Amino acid sequence: MTYQAYQERTQWVFAFYSGWLLLAALLAYQFSYDLRGTQNPELWSIESLARLPVFISTIITLLAHYCGEPNWRPKTFIRMMSLSLSLMMSGLFLVYAKHWPESLNEFSGRLEISFLGVTLLATVGMRDWFIQIAIPLILFLVTAILVEVPLIRLAPFLFSPLLMLIIGLVVAEIMRRLGKHQFLSEQGMKELATTDQLTGLLNRHAFLPLIKHAISRARRDKQERFCLIIGDLDHFKAVNDTYGHDFGDLVLRETAVRLGASLRQQDAVCRWGGEEFLVLLPATGSEGAMEVARKILAAMANTPIRCPDPDRCREISVRQTISLGLTCFNEEDSAENLIASADLGLYQAKSEGRNRVRMDPAREPVTLAQA
Repeated sequence: MTYQAYQERTQWVFAFYSGWLLLAALLAYQFSYDLRGTQNPELWSIESLARLPVFISTIITLLAHYCGEPNWRPKTFIRMMSLSLSLMMSGLFLVYAKHWPESLNEFSGRLEISFLGVTLLATVGMRDWFIQIAIPLILFLVTAILVEVPLIRLAPFLFSPLLMLIIGLVVAEIMRRLGKHQFLSEQGMKELATTDQLTGLLNRHAFLPLIKHAISRARRDKQERFCLIIGDLDHFKAVNDTYGHDFGDLVLRETAVRLGASLRQQDAVCRWGGEEFLVLLPATGSEGAMEVARKILAAMANTPIRCPDPDRCREISVRQTISLGLTCFNEEDSAENLIASADLGLYQAKSEGRNRVRMDPAREPVTLAQA
């Protein structure tokens, strides 16, 4: 998973829960005028009208979660809710300042909570903070001047909300950085769990699910075939004993590079263990798999492996070959059966002199020439 995909998934969760929380808060304020001692019908009408865009944005967000429509990015819903909330609260603040200045102290507390909510919604960087916070503040200042509300009179009531705004921005940035750090940590742990640290290839634990997925797909689509190749480096123990394990590690890394260069983009390769490698060839029949195997043999045998650092492992040049066993999927196969069948082909290749590819004798078609 990329960081962008992780961000989008997190934003969807955040948009969903924020939508429900915002909707509950709006309903609580909408139907608590008597409880809060507010009897002014004009005030009720103005606040209801101001809340309408916020109601609409939250309902659209929740509908998108449950119904899949509109199919917008989660960031769009977050911006929509945050911007409508900012405009609602700044607009109502000016209305209170113009017509009910005695209620500004009470409204200032509501503004603090709203500004904190807005800044926590803006968790995706400076551009979003500008859209969701700076634009409403600019509109607020311009409108205050136009309706002749002295800003100096508003300053005492804006101090705490603006302080909460700054605190919210800091908290939002901390949350964003912690989220990125968590993602990178999880990806690092996942990579350690699925990757062979020496060669950078997939390991056995990560590769088995790929084989099982290929089996499921082949059974679902009767025309889909695939093959496996298992490879074992010839006389690798002698390389380690003669030249040392540093050079042996170099041979393993170079083998991984040459295997990768011999495969197509849709193919997969893993270090199966020790000096063994396993290759998965999707959408490939036996003839195509045999051609890939021949490419691997040539890539290994035709160019010697040399030590790039003479000070560490002297001037060494080794012509390292590989033996390959090949098998192709039959409908009754399990992952274990397939690997065992490829192993039988590998045993055949070793017994015939190495540096060659052989299929499981029980499956080998007569048309396949010896390689």
